Amino acid sequence: MKGRYVGLVVLLMVAIVIAGCAQQTQQPAQEKTPTPSGEKTATPAKPPDQKPIKIGVLAPFSGPFSQYGNPYLKGAQFAVEEINAKGGVMGRPIELVIRDTKNNPSEAATTFEELVYSEGVSAVIGPVSSDIGLATSRKAEELEVPLILNLAVTEKIHKESNRYTFRANPAAPLWIIAASEYIKEKGYKRIGVIVADYSFGHSIKEAVEKYISTIPGVTVQIEVAPVRESDFTPYLRKMADLNPEFMLVTGHPPGAKIIMKQALELGFQSEGYIGAALLEDEWVSALGKSVTKGAMCFAGADYSSEEYRKVAERYRAKTGEYLNYQALTGYVTILHLAWAIDKAGSDDPKKIAETIRNGKFETPLFVYPFEYTEWGDLKNARLALEAFREGEPPGNINPGAFWKVETVYVSSNLPALPPQK
Repeated sequence: MKGRYVGLVVLLMVAIVIAGCAQQTQQPAQEKTPTPSGEKTATPAKPPDQKPIKIGVLAPFSGPFSQYGNPYLKGAQFAVEEINAKGGVMGRPIELVIRDTKNNPSEAATTFEELVYSEGVSAVIGPVSSDIGLATSRKAEELEVPLILNLAVTEKIHKESNRYTFRANPAAPLWIIAASEYIKEKGYKRIGVIVADYSFGHSIKEAVEKYISTIPGVTVQIEVAPVRESDFTPYLRKMADLNPEFMLVTGHPPGAKIIMKQALELGFQSEGYIGAALLEDEWVSALGKSVTKGAMCFAGADYSSEEYRKVAERYRAKTGEYLNYQALTGYVTILHLAWAIDKAGSDDPKKIAETIRNGKFETPLFVYPFEYTEWGDLKNARLALEAFREGEPPGNINPGAFWKVETVYVSSNLPALPPQK
């Protein structure tokens, strides 16, 4: 019995010694560093809420407009990677939920609902076709979720009651107002026009009739072709007698570069061919070195800015690709949304839309600020006319290329059009 008592005492003394050692080991971590007079101790940051902020990308990844959707998505993904690498927005990562419009307005509208109800997105971006834009805009207004259009630029989308639909690129008639300024400056008198038979094409046709056909001394010939047309020689041959000095193919986005190629093959001597929104590598792929014989496109980008060079070089280092206008638009649209979410302090769709509508997002990557009317149209847009020229672009933007993009004209400020009733 005495032996067991002595054993217990020994064990108790050992435990006391171990506890004392442990207390001495932990003590330095409990000591506070003296705070200099006048300074406050830093409050430990709360762990960030890691629930992602979801943004839907509803764009064309198949069909006639896929040439726009795929680079747009890559640019958006690149922006998300850069933002998330810096801690995300409000301490939360951005997550893209990607869906194909399939060039079907009804299906795109249904997919918009799925993105909102099933995925819980805070905003949707990406429509290209104006028919898709019309359908998804109606859903955005109904469900009160912000939608930032890419190239769905028919003016018929923006109604006076709209509060959730916004543009990244100016409305179609403004492109033609910019073109009319350039035509006047150059003194062209004979203009050939080919448009596609859908909403955007008809918007362009109406704008040409209003802003170019009415220029004194100017003769305009307009031809309308199907959206999926690939042989434009019959339409071009109808223009042989006109012998156009200048061609506007802005109104046929899928066929613009093919029209120029076939016009050159027919011996057209037009000084320029203004296509739809700039898609550089697609034009070069279709036309080869002939791309420098007059290919032009409108864009909102400022290719001369130092910021563009920096982003384009980072993009190339990451993807091995050239940062074309569609990729840049996707990139900037994500920056715009991240700014709006951060400024709103919330991922609530209504608060995001209100911030976009009442705020002003500026970036040196574009020639105009993202500032909107009450109904979501750009307030003071401008358009840069970009031409393909021989020579390698500066820096490491597109090393080894035989071409570069050069700004030949920048429009005046283009006020928003009156909304649709």
